[in-house]
Amino acid sequence: MNFGVVSIIGTGLIGGSIGLGLKEKGLAKLVIGVGHRTVSINKALKIKAIDEDTTDIEKAVSRADIVILATSVDLIPRLSKRVIPSMKRSAILTDVGSTKNYIVSQIDKEIKGKYDGKKSNFIGAHPLAGSEQRGIESARSDLFEGSICVLTPTNLSSKKCITKISNLWRTLGAKVCILTPREHDEIVAFVSHLPHFVVSGLTSVVNEKHWKFAASGLRDTTRVASGDPKLWLNICKQNRAKLIKALRCFSKEIKYTLNDLEQGNDNEILKRLKKAKTVRDKYGKTDRSIH
Repeated sequence: MNFGVVSIIGTGLIGGSIGLGLKEKGLAKLVIGVGHRTVSINKALKIKAIDEDTTDIEKAVSRADIVILATSVDLIPRLSKRVIPSMKRSAILTDVGSTKNYIVSQIDKEIKGKYDGKKSNFIGAHPLAGSEQRGIESARSDLFEGSICVLTPTNLSSKKCITKISNLWRTLGAKVCILTPREHDEIVAFVSHLPHFVVSGLTSVVNEKHWKFAASGLRDTTRVASGDPKLWLNICKQNRAKLIKALRCFSKEIKYTLNDLEQGNDNEILKRLKKAKTVRDKYGKTDRSIH
């Protein structure tokens, strides 16, 4: 299987890992890396995550069969406005943003004119892989092995587009799951965005003088708090309503726990601890298969 010429806009952790995976498995005729900083795309070229590097976004996408927007979520809608007019009509546009409803709705509005009411070649995607680290230095060809990639087609997405991007992620090692943009944002608000803000809050309440006593439990639990604050602010802004809902649910749980502690309801506390252990033991393993 070969996906032709692939242009990756943004050669950081995710974009760089896509490039490495495509090249290592011989899945692309040519991988073009596009960035606004020469230093970053030169690094991508040096580690062979891309075949060509450029800062000319319009020129890069005009040659592409697939264009992947692999930047921060705030840039994706803006960049789509630049790339869509330069893309071949047959080319497919996709992204890797960790929010979907806002991004998909904005790009769908932008792309309608190009396809004149016909099915479009855009599909939103979110590979649930990565780490708190950013940058091409952390990119790996096997980053997506065993992970889940959510695709969020709308009634505008062509079957060809859905099939091709599904195949791309499967060949990179991911299991593909189809959701609506709203379903995606509801789920990641709880499984990704809420944990980050909970951990951020936990990190903030630990006195700095006490960190020298922190063992691996606290350090492992708070690892994701090292994520880029600006990136997370933009995620928060695009998924604000769903994140508020998730935080309110968590706040309610904390309130119940606090009340049980104050009232000495040890049996209720034990029930909560047992329930959490049961859920974590069942679903918290490294196997992330979709059933």
